[in-house]
Amino acid sequence: MAHWPRTVPGKSFSVASIVVVVPLAIWFLLTVPSYVLWALGLIAIVSVALFLWRRRLDAAREKAWVGEFSFGDVVGRMKARDALDRAREPGALTAASASSGG
Repeated sequence: MAHWPRTVPGKSFSVASIVVVVPLAIWFLLTVPSYVLWALGLIAIVSVALFLWRRRLDAAREKAWVGEFSFGDVVGRMKARDALDRAREPGALTAASASSGG
């Protein structure tokens, strides 16, 4: 987000920029044909609409993925399967055999 500068040179640059840009923008808007202005306005409205639509679409996709398949689930399952396979190997130390001393 833009903020007002804290230094004197920064503030003077901002004021000078505003003093130069605002009249140029007004001049531009008065000299450009109206159909160009309508086209620029239409482009701006369509851009904002597409941006908002894309944000809603991304939010809906993310909401739909909650609780669904993920690669983290696959890694967890693989680690659990490997631990189970290691426990089944002959000579593997299990909690029951360690506590009984045999």
